Amino acid sequence: MDEKLQRAVYAAGNDPEIAGKLDQVLSGENDRAFIVCSFEECENNTRGRCTIFAIKDVPKMKRTTPCEHYVARTPAIP
Repeated sequence: MDEKLQRAVYAAGNDPEIAGKLDQVLSGENDRAFIVCSFEECENNTRGRCTIFAIKDVPKMKRTTPCEHYVARTPAIP
């Protein structure tokens, strides 16, 4: 993991407000959170923006064909 991203993730995880909100939102077994950051580097400063995406109930992968298909949530419509 890139050092800048590692610092951003560490800062977000140590912020009680962010950690509390993620604990509240991500209550299910299959809930996931992803952090996406963009950085602007200047000569004496690194600035950036990070967004945390919370995804509830991520579909489980099929074990017969890993990384190719997701388990369907609803029956297919003909």
